[in-house]
Amino acid sequence: MSTLGLVACNFQRVPPPKPLEVPAPTAEAKAPEAFAAAPVAEAVKGQKSKVWLQGIDISRYQLTVNWDDLKSKADFVFVKATESTNLRDSRFTTHWSGARKAGLPRGAYHFFHPKEDVDKQVANFTKRLKPDPGELPPVVDVEAFKNEYDGFTCVQLAGMLQRFSEGVEKELGCKPMIYTNHVTWSTNFCDHPYFVDSPLWLAAYTNQTEPRLPKGWKRWHFWQYTESGKVAGIDGQVDQNYFNGTSEELKALFVTK
Repeated sequence: MSTLGLVACNFQRVPPPKPLEVPAPTAEAKAPEAFAAAPVAEAVKGQKSKVWLQGIDISRYQLTVNWDDLKSKADFVFVKATESTNLRDSRFTTHWSGARKAGLPRGAYHFFHPKEDVDKQVANFTKRLKPDPGELPPVVDVEAFKNEYDGFTCVQLAGMLQRFSEGVEKELGCKPMIYTNHVTWSTNFCDHPYFVDSPLWLAAYTNQTEPRLPKGWKRWHFWQYTESGKVAGIDGQVDQNYFNGTSEELKALFVTK
């Protein structure tokens, strides 16, 4: 299996960040009312503060979004587009156009099913994005669920994901970002080195200063730090995320059209 690294959009132009110098987020810092467009973590005495941008990810579970309220509270949004070989999220078109009208940088994601045909999954995802690929890199969501990952070795699963990644890049000109968590990645994908040049979106619900990196990666780009956030413009709970960088670094991730 090839381990040749492929360029992912423009993400390699983002300079590597300096080590974070902030204390662990407190429970108050993650409370719903603390959601803000550009939160600044409080530094302990003698340390500099670190700016992390905040955003959300949404799907059909967020039936309605008041984009006028949300656009002043978020710096970016990810929207579920598809899963498997023929499923499209029922709110994708509405959410996708709403984010665009609000002027929020957008990225779309596909929920990967290892037991379904990989090439058909690529086609299902990319045909939704060709007319409007969004600003942020496309994303493949890999997380173990039910028994979908049973019966495969991690080498087989890594090979399928590599095929999906290469297929998306061929169609959209951009290597997709990997959304995952530590258990899924280490158990089901062997910490495979092929993907370490992909942008990383890490799900980690922790009170540590920042999420622990999976083996091989040098930085995380996005961190989903809660699945039960609350933000103006959306009724009910919503996933909340940090971007590890400044507004200019976020723009450096934008897909070149």
